[in-house]
Amino acid sequence: MPSQETAVPPSVAANSAEQTASPSPSPTETTGPDLTEREPVDDSWFSDAAFMGNSLMDGFRMFSGLTTCDYYAATSMTVVGATSKACITLENGAQGTLVDGLTQKPYGKIYILLGINEIGYDVDTFIDYYSTMLDAIIAAQPDCDIYIMGLTPVSQAKSNSSETFNMTRITEYNTALHQLAADKGCYYMDLVSALAGPDGYLPADETTDGVHFSADVYKTWLNYVKTHYA
Repeated sequence: MPSQETAVPPSVAANSAEQTASPSPSPTETTGPDLTEREPVDDSWFSDAAFMGNSLMDGFRMFSGLTTCDYYAATSMTVVGATSKACITLENGAQGTLVDGLTQKPYGKIYILLGINEIGYDVDTFIDYYSTMLDAIIAAQPDCDIYIMGLTPVSQAKSNSSETFNMTRITEYNTALHQLAADKGCYYMDLVSALAGPDGYLPADETTDGVHFSADVYKTWLNYVKTHYA
């Protein structure tokens, strides 16, 4: 696993009265799991959104600058832990899982980033667990757009030195997540294309351990999220 840290409670953000309205969706509807680049939305577009995931998602919470959404993130989180590990305080004061957080109130958009901590699993086993988690979210939020975020790239040095944290494994997982998104009627976000350098790896000067990012990468990630939506 990339690191061992404590869980982070959800951060419920406030809307800014000074923000302008987001652009209206284009007439062309998105019909498959893939998302094409569009005009950027502003922060207010995420006022009905929740972001759920692992330490990389918590980094997104801290460094992207997006504060108009809810976050449910815990370091070393997995798809199994998202439905079984009570690590956040819910709005009613009770302890709950990340999925409990996602289902405690209606959301219009849910973004999920999980998988890097399961990179050593058999891919089919990982997808089975992910599918079970996803079914629970879909059942609770049937009218919500769900965005499955693919695994993020690692540096070339990390990829070359690790039997698990390498781009071959990440590509296998992302191919399976793309198919899962298609099967479940969700959208897929290709974070490798968004965050990797021209060589297909996370730039060495943007990471200290080959997996986690510098603050600037989270800004790039946010720009991708703002320009790729249904």
